[in-house]
Amino acid sequence: MPQISPSNESTAPIWLAEQVYLPKRQRTIDLVHQSVEALRREKARISLASIAAKSRELDPTSAGISESAILTNEAARVYYEQHRSWKRQRQPPTSSQKPKQRIPANTVKLTRDEVRTRQRYQRLSKAVLVDRLLAAECSAAELEQRWLSHQDDALCWRLRAEAAEKRL
Repeated sequence: MPQISPSNESTAPIWLAEQVYLPKRQRTIDLVHQSVEALRREKARISLASIAAKSRELDPTSAGISESAILTNEAARVYYEQHRSWKRQRQPPTSSQKPKQRIPANTVKLTRDEVRTRQRYQRLSKAVLVDRLLAAECSAAELEQRWLSHQDDALCWRLRAEAAEKRL
């Protein structure tokens, strides 16, 4: 998670920090705690969006808190990260020395949603995209070889048929 830049509190007058910033920061922390606990009781997923939505339900003013308020408030962000449903999974480092396993060729439908496919590709890492590109090139080369072989066979049968017609 990137570091959040320091707020205006360090340059603000003490009375402003005490009367405005501190209560807002505490309100955010309180609403995050209440929202997370309510989501846990409901056995619902705990995410930034679900906390923001639940905070609107729990807040007496119905204003709630935003996702960015959770992320910029250090205490609220730490509490959210401790209780969120999603956990970051570390991927083992890949070595360029070992041979890559061949990715099974997926059938591509002509009716696929290209916008959705583009979004899915943009989420992949560069290494995964390189592996997929190599697999696609290999598959295309195999298909071209197979097509050429079939064309050779078709030509041979055509020449045989023409020769047989001449003999008749």
